[in-house]
Amino acid sequence: MTADVPGSSPLRWSHTAQAESTVASTIRRRLHRWVLELGVNSALVDDIVLGVYEALANVVEHAYHSAPETGTMTITAAYEHETLTVTISDTGTWRPPTPTTNRSHGLQLAAAVSDDLSVDHRPGLGTVVTAVWSKPLAAAVHTEATDRPY
Repeated sequence: MTADVPGSSPLRWSHTAQAESTVASTIRRRLHRWVLELGVNSALVDDIVLGVYEALANVVEHAYHSAPETGTMTITAAYEHETLTVTISDTGTWRPPTPTTNRSHGLQLAAAVSDDLSVDHRPGLGTVVTAVWSKPLAAAVHTEATDRPY
């Protein structure tokens, strides 16, 4: 795996690595830690990790299926303007989904657990999946007692 982008702030990180299942699992764990540290609402943590992992798994399984060597995937996660945006990109080849009863529902699942999901694929350039969650941070708990000046 390659190193994280130097100088990235706690509100943003990016990572590029080989499109392999063990790497996707490592990135999933890193994302889980990061959203917890960010203060994401506990009810959304699993949805975010699941949605992003499904996109990573698609890269591993499909993006480089006809390539002689394993390519790379990049994940970028950023929290700005009360929005969490995660992009997963590759330089592989798009393969249209052919859903069966028990497979190829990863992007549908990712769309179901995010507020917005877009897939941009261009021949020769690869695919970018962008997942968005609006206002994902847990609300600060304020009680009447802590709000009083006395």
